[in-house]
Amino acid sequence: MAQKNIFQLDLLAIVKARTHATIAAASFWSLLIVLVIMSINSPATTSPIELVLNFLLLGVMIWQIVAVILLQVAMGIGVVTIVLAAIVNIMLPMIVPLAIISQSTTILKLAGAKTGFAGMSQSERDKITPGHCRGCGYSREGIGLLDPCPECTRVPQVI
Repeated sequence: MAQKNIFQLDLLAIVKARTHATIAAASFWSLLIVLVIMSINSPATTSPIELVLNFLLLGVMIWQIVAVILLQVAMGIGVVTIVLAAIVNIMLPMIVPLAIISQSTTILKLAGAKTGFAGMSQSERDKITPGHCRGCGYSREGIGLLDPCPECTRVPQVI
């Protein structure tokens, strides 16, 4: 399967999957820090709260792996690469998601969108929505292909 170029990607699907992967990764890191602090404070015994947090950490890790796989699918990554990344993600759950989220951020920036930590504003989503102006997000419905945008006067580039 040939990798898609940036013009063939569903950028809105990438935004949604990136948000889920970022929140899952942040949740994983937060839970891991809490568990480390708890184990430092009471190294001899395991409390019921720590057991619950361990199961929660496992659930968040599974969510993170699924979110990263969905993000890779949205980016048009090949099946072999997705499987290898999932296997490595199980062994290194703190590093792989950050690399893949970074790759999706680069794709969105190349498309002209500004991304935040865990998502994108609606005005930025409008800019990457098909049929909208890439400069301001105005709907170009009824406007000629090479006519300037009535809102920001940006002329679309044809490649």
